[in-house]
Amino acid sequence: MEKFNTQDFSSITCEIQIIRARNIDQISSLGKNNLFVRCCLPTGNNNQRVELNTQEISSKSNLFWDESFSLDCMGTHNSINMMKQGTVVFELRSRRHLPWKNIGGSQVLGRVEIPLKRVFESTRMEIEEWSIFMTTSKNINEDVKPPAVKIAMKVKVNETTKINKLRRSWDESCACKGYCGCNSSIFSVDDYDIFALGVALDSF
Repeated sequence: MEKFNTQDFSSITCEIQIIRARNIDQISSLGKNNLFVRCCLPTGNNNQRVELNTQEISSKSNLFWDESFSLDCMGTHNSINMMKQGTVVFELRSRRHLPWKNIGGSQVLGRVEIPLKRVFESTRMEIEEWSIFMTTSKNINEDVKPPAVKIAMKVKVNETTKINKLRRSWDESCACKGYCGCNSSIFSVDDYDIFALGVALDSF
């Protein structure tokens, strides 16, 4: 037997732009060659996060990334609200450049968290600021200004949509008792408790 359940879903668009960095002179002196920023975004499903990395740039360069991430997210009202209460974590990372092979792990140089609630409650639901990254290295002089990255964030709430979810239940007369799949749900409730994320990366 087939049944249709209609449920309301909301969607938002979240745009993040990593513009440039400053105050990394001391980091450069430590021989940290390549820099990049890692963004960790909440999905509205428990503690799961989506990780996005910028391109790597030399610490001896002009420290411009000018990269934008655009995410289209859809979920139930509950998952949307959970996301609004979450934070976006930004990590400034370094990786030593090996001329003969681009391998090796990265090291966290600094970290900052921006609550999404700040963005939603801001004017026009967008912010642009120099975010101060709390350094994690013990070799950094505390008297020197900590590294900072200019970050822009913007969110847009789209119209509510209704989606019909098809459910199938097996008949008692079916000998397979559901093993044929006739009792399976094409969409389960949990399928939409996590966001459907579409990610695009733009470099300018």
